[in-house]
Amino acid sequence: MADYTLKNIPEDLYQRAAAAAESGFRSLNQEILFRLKKSFDGEDARVTSLHARWVAEALESGPPTPLKTRGLDEAFKRGKQRASRRKAGNSA
Repeated sequence: MADYTLKNIPEDLYQRAAAAAESGFRSLNQEILFRLKKSFDGEDARVTSLHARWVAEALESGPPTPLKTRGLDEAFKRGKQRASRRKAGNSA
């Protein structure tokens, strides 16, 4: 197992981590590892969910058809429009 030393931890962050460790009956090191793993697990779950949604959308879209340049341009444009709508919805 690799070792890593954290340096220059802001005092307020250190105090919060120490308090969380104490309330969770963990050492400070265990608390930091717990929270780091939790952040990666959450990210993995979001990515997995997104990929599953993409596969479902692809399967529901109908039979596969060869994609021509025009179709690729149209699909790219639709994707950009979707992303813009999602971004606008998240910032509202």
